[in-house]
Formats: sequence, structure tokens, C-alpha cells
Amino acid sequence: FLQTPAWSEADVFQQAVNYVFTGNVDPQDGPEIVDRKSCVVVLRDTKYNRYIRYYLSRFNMDEAIFGKKYAGSRPYYELDVKGDDVVIEYLNPDKKTVAQGYRSAQIPLPGDIDQAQKALRIISADHCKAEKPKAPF
Repeated sequence: FLQTPAWSEADVFQQAVNYVFTGNVDPQDGPEIVDRKSCVVVLRDTKYNRYIRYYLSRFNMDEAIFGKKYAGSRPYYELDVKGDDVVIEYLNPDKKTVAQGYRSAQIPLPGDIDQAQKALRIISADHCKAEKPKAPF
């Protein structure tokens, strides 16, 4: 799905981000990339009246775990990630005020797991290289 040569690199990045968070490359109300250089994405939380800010470049993908759970007989997947700094923040409805921030997160992967893993590789390898921890001095 992410191999159309006529599309720009930015479009491939947007498609990969869309797929990871929604299971669709062109969703109606998809993730908003608020800072491409820093790989910051904001997505509406469908369960609560808030937004979630993801810092994709802080994800430590070398230690990420793809979990598999079942809802009846149907499997669903989630990504467990950690980082050296905050990787996810819950925002108030104004999209600015941070309510909570965490160094680890469980992110549901609603699409096909193989395609989601491919999209995550595109994001982490091509666009959002992991940040190096900052020295204290």
C-alpha cells in the first residue's frame, strides 16, 4: 500500500502514520502530524474527550513488543513502547494543556499486523530516527 512511486516522501510518512493509528491509509479523521521534523503526532482519543500527543522519534523500537489479545475468537494487536523521555501525552480538548505524560504506552494497532509493522518500520527507519538521550551537562 505504501509503494506508489508518484507520491512524495511526506505522503508516504502520512500514510504510514495513518495506518498505524487507524488501520487505514486515508482515514476521515486521522492523526495530525504537528511537527514532521520532530515526529510529533496528535490524535483524538475516541474513548474520552481529549487528545493524545505521540512523540514517535522517542519510541525505542528495538525494545518494542507487539502484543496479541483476543476479543472472542478475533485477535487484535497492540504495540508496547518505551522511551528515555515522555513518549505519549494526554491533552485537554484545547490540544495544548498536558493532563498527563508517560514514558511508556500501549498503542492499539487496528489494521493488519504485517502492514502495521511495515508502516512502523517506514516511520522509525526513514523518518523518525530515535533520539539520543541528552547528557546532563
